[in-house]
Amino acid sequence: MHGIVTGPRDLGTAVRAVRIAAGMTQRELSQALGVHQRWLSELESGHPKVANSKLFDVLSSLGINLTWHGPDLSATDPPSQAPAQEVGTRR
Repeated sequence: MHGIVTGPRDLGTAVRAVRIAAGMTQRELSQALGVHQRWLSELESGHPKVANSKLFDVLSSLGINLTWHGPDLSATDPPSQAPAQEVGTRR
């Protein structure tokens, strides 16, 4: 699972894809991260207040390309091993 992030919508798509592949609901992930579910929903929807589109304009003008690589979760990996829960350790 991977892709290129060119704006807020792409970032949201990446977060949603990895969350779903990890077998987590928005509620579960938002609780693990200590954020409101609405915030996570807005992030996944590409809402510009959450992931400011101006940031992506700056990155683009500097020639900076963002890519994402999600975990390769096989059918045998239980959702409890999903790395998405590790995100909450960064603050």
